[in-house]
Amino acid sequence: MKRCPECHADVKGDWESCPLCQTDLKVPESEKPEESDFPEVPLKFNRKKIKQVLSLSSVLLIILYFVAHFIWRFQFFNLEYVLFGILIMWLMMLVIIRKRRNIVKGIVYILFLFSLLSLYFDYVNGWLGWSLTFVIPILCISALLAMFISIQVVNLRAEDYVLYLQLAAIAGLIPAVFLLMDWVVFALPSLLSIVFSLVMSVAVFFKHRQAVINELEKRMHV
Repeated sequence: MKRCPECHADVKGDWESCPLCQTDLKVPESEKPEESDFPEVPLKFNRKKIKQVLSLSSVLLIILYFVAHFIWRFQFFNLEYVLFGILIMWLMMLVIIRKRRNIVKGIVYILFLFSLLSLYFDYVNGWLGWSLTFVIPILCISALLAMFISIQVVNLRAEDYVLYLQLAAIAGLIPAVFLLMDWVVFALPSLLSIVFSLVMSVAVFFKHRQAVINELEKRMHV
C-alpha cells in the first residue's frame, strides 16, 4: 500500500500517482522491506504438502517410539520428550515458512531460547541433568528434521544449502561435546542427534552436490 503526501490518503493497487491529485505516491517506511544479512529465500512451496509431510513424520516418530519400546522391552525416555520434539519440529517449520529471509537465524534463535530455558529450569530444580541429556539433543534433532523437510518441499537457492549444511554440523556438534565431557546420564539422545547430523549433511551434499560445490567455490573465490 502506498501513501499520498498531499492528500494523506492510503492507495491500494499498483498506482504510481495519486488518483485524486496526481501527486507521486510514496511507500511508508513501515512497509519497506526489512534489510537482512541473510539471503532471501523464494517462497515456492505447497502448504498442503508441507502439512501432510509434517503430520506423517509426527505419526511415524510416535510409532517408532512404541515399536522400539516393544522390541527392547525397556523405556528409553518418556513419550513427553517425543511429543516435545514434534512440537519443536512444527515450530521450526513455521519459522522456515514465515521467516524466509532469516531461516537459519530463526532456527538458531529457537535452539538457543529453548536450550537456555531448559538449562535454567534444570538448574532451579536441583540440576538433574535432563536438559543436557534429553532436551537439547531433542531440540537439535527437531531442527535437523525441520531443515530436511523444508529442503524437500521448499525450493531453495544454492547458497541456502550451504547455510543448512553449516547449521546441521553445528546441531550435531553440540551433543557430541556433551558426550565427550561426560555431562549426560543417558547417551542415546545425543547419539541420535549426532547420527541425524551426519545423515543430514551427507544427504544434502550428495543430493545437491553441484549446487553446493559451485556456491563454495564462489565464496572461496576459487
